[in-house]
Amino acid sequence: WMVPKETEWLWAVGNTASCNAQGFFIVFGALGEGLYQMAISLNILLLINFGWKQEQFAKKVERPMHFIIITYVLTIAIIPLVSETYNPLCGTCFLNVIWDTCSTKDEGELCIVRGNEQVQGTVFIILIASSLFALIFCTVAMVWVYLHVRRQE
Repeated sequence: WMVPKETEWLWAVGNTASCNAQGFFIVFGALGEGLYQMAISLNILLLINFGWKQEQFAKKVERPMHFIIITYVLTIAIIPLVSETYNPLCGTCFLNVIWDTCSTKDEGELCIVRGNEQVQGTVFIILIASSLFALIFCTVAMVWVYLHVRRQE
């Protein structure tokens, strides 16, 4: 729905602004979810394996963690917004560049009309790397917690 209607995708009723909003929230949500899952796993690990109290975690880790996660996620989600790299892609709006025929070059050559290839590639790699890191961190933390609890039984 957020995709610009000019794309002629099924049920596309949006415009460039709605496409930007959808792309921003997809990146913001995808990146933020993984990082907050890591934060929850860290909380559980410190509580169970290292005997921290919830108040101790809240005082020493929680505030800086929120600041770091929100700042990081906002920065990564804003960069494609500023560089106009949230564009229609397969019926949704995500990191994509729009190509069209150039008016200043030889006939048939394509130029980027909207977006930035470097931003697209870099942010995509950051999303994948952050997701993999979060997956590995959460898995290791939860296995560690499991083994700790299992030893106590």
